[in-house]
Amino acid sequence: MRILSWLLGLPVALLAIVFAVVNRHAVTVDIWPLPWDVSAPLYLLVLGALAFGVILGSILTWLAGVPVRGKATRESRRANVMAYQLDQLKVENEALQKARQTALPRMES
Repeated sequence: MRILSWLLGLPVALLAIVFAVVNRHAVTVDIWPLPWDVSAPLYLLVLGALAFGVILGSILTWLAGVPVRGKATRESRRANVMAYQLDQLKVENEALQKARQTALPRMES
């Protein structure tokens, strides 16, 4: 998995560096409904928007998984309780089997 990460990450990083070097000239972005203008290098605006999108997507994906993780936790607790109850029933069953064997001797013919 680490090799795959490097194989994908290294070319993307190199492309980002080349993009930043080639697109250093300043551009002005007008944020339309607001009365502000942002003047920054093109690479900074593009890579910043890309980073913002990745972070926002990660947060939304994590939030979407909250109910699933909660259900998994509840089901894990339920399984642990059931395993404990099963162990208790096995112990109780063994005790009953021993009591039955001592109370009723076997009939031999």
